[in-house]
Amino acid sequence: FPNPAGGRGCIAYDVVVNSGFFRTLQADPLYLEFFLTVAMEGLSEKYGVELELTGWRVLRNRKFLGSISAQNIRARPRPHIQELPG
Repeated sequence: FPNPAGGRGCIAYDVVVNSGFFRTLQADPLYLEFFLTVAMEGLSEKYGVELELTGWRVLRNRKFLGSISAQNIRARPRPHIQELPG
């Protein structure tokens, strides 16, 4: 989609965040910036793209751009460490 600021196209990634956790992030700008930096580094590594870590925006009047697909959320996390008998 066109970038209104520069007139060039750009790619947007939606990051799904629990609403309660997002309110916690909004209460502390430093925590929000840290979280977004970690999220963008994860996207960069996962998709093999180089992202600019500045100039990001949290949408104010929209929850997402384009269409959003259904998300599967695991009800209980699986343990990463298990005790073995013996």
